[in-house]
Amino acid sequence: MRVDFSKEFEKAVRKLSGKTLDSVREAIQEVINAESIEELTDCKKLVDFDSIYRLRIGGYRAFFSFHVRVVNNHVMFLYLVPRGQAYDKQMRKNLREKDVL
Repeated sequence: MRVDFSKEFEKAVRKLSGKTLDSVREAIQEVINAESIEELTDCKKLVDFDSIYRLRIGGYRAFFSFHVRVVNNHVMFLYLVPRGQAYDKQMRKNLREKDVL
């Protein structure tokens, strides 16, 4: 799959170190190597969203939008946030704004 990153995602990754950073790198590599969204481990589509998915990476949650195109699949990583912030009202609002087909 083709993968892109938002500025918010890149900023959050730059703050990581150690095992967490390695886990994020492995998860991104898994997404790149996957042929379809069903091949990803710990990945779920969010309820009430059209194209937003959640990827669990230890204590963090990576949110991404997934768009299927005729030629290839495209994944845009939007946010990487700690589990406690992942499902609060502000995050849902931010994801709702990014949820476009």
